[in-house]
Amino acid sequence: MDPLLPTDPDRIGPYRLEGRLGAGGMGEVFLGRSPGGRRVAVKLIRSTYATDAIP
Repeated sequence: MDPLLPTDPDRIGPYRLEGRLGAGGMGEVFLGRSPGGRRVAVKLIRSTYATDAIP
């Protein structure tokens, strides 16, 4: 796990981000913690893909 970058969000939805797990062509994956304390992987999809229509 890598540390968050200064440009990374500290939260996505209800999840508090703790570090970076990886990145690829479609987005970035973070290690997050749920409000109940569970560790989760949170994928942030690049905005160019988030606006694609579903066939």
